[in-house]
Amino acid sequence: MGFPLCLCLLSLIFTTAFGSGFSDDTALHANSYKEKWMASIPDDQLLSAVTIPGTHESLTLYGGPLIQCQAWTLENQLKAGLRYFDLHIEASIFHNTLDVMDGYIKHTMFHDVLNILWEFLGKHDSETVLLRVTLQGMSIWNARESIKDLIKKSKDNVWTKTLVPHMRDARRKIVQSTNFNVGTLNHNTFGTYDGWFKNIENKMKTITKHLKEAQNNCAHTISLTDTSATGFFIGPKTVARVVNDQLNKLLGKLKTGSDKPNCLGVISMTFPVQTSSRTSLR
Repeated sequence: MGFPLCLCLLSLIFTTAFGSGFSDDTALHANSYKEKWMASIPDDQLLSAVTIPGTHESLTLYGGPLIQCQAWTLENQLKAGLRYFDLHIEASIFHNTLDVMDGYIKHTMFHDVLNILWEFLGKHDSETVLLRVTLQGMSIWNARESIKDLIKKSKDNVWTKTLVPHMRDARRKIVQSTNFNVGTLNHNTFGTYDGWFKNIENKMKTITKHLKEAQNNCAHTISLTDTSATGFFIGPKTVARVVNDQLNKLLGKLKTGSDKPNCLGVISMTFPVQTSSRTSLR
């Protein structure tokens, strides 16, 4: 059940009346909200068996065409149905704070991001979010310890066990993923990311291969396919204009094909598009 529903959601996020999967429009209309789509997923289903749309460098909202990765705020990404988020965190050298890096600029504090996620989950108790944290900067050890302290203080709202949770255990929680041995995605999980863009044919061949691997593993392992990339003087936005359209077509073929996989894991993207008001999750 997880795949048909979630693949429909992915298709809706990628599809407009013009068939393109790209948009850099910062607005999100209320008729595009997908705030409770996980309510239809059975409690006894593993989270890994749910096809989950998400964003690469989720809060890199500025910096121009060579850096910017997203147009929507975190609040709008949640409203649109995205449930996987990728953050780069740096500890302040002079202050006891954790900064979310927007490219090379600090715009947001990590605790503010957590509060936004918890507020959303408090209002939508059918949902869960996956949060991947990558540490960077000169104070990685301080950042690691600060995040561990935050997790301990919020243990009822964060899933950090190595086992993949069932939906009943994941609802209302942040499923933590980090690169320092805290969280589910570091265990029995593979992530796939080919970040250098050569051409659309090569990129789509890689994405298709990764999605095939996810089909074979996502019944028991959270699998991540990142569709973003950059090239020599080619930014994420330029790549998303061509990749998102091709990904939209690929998902459409999987949705209507005779050999539908049960799940595709997590699919992370840049500049997804809002859904048409005429579409539904059926």
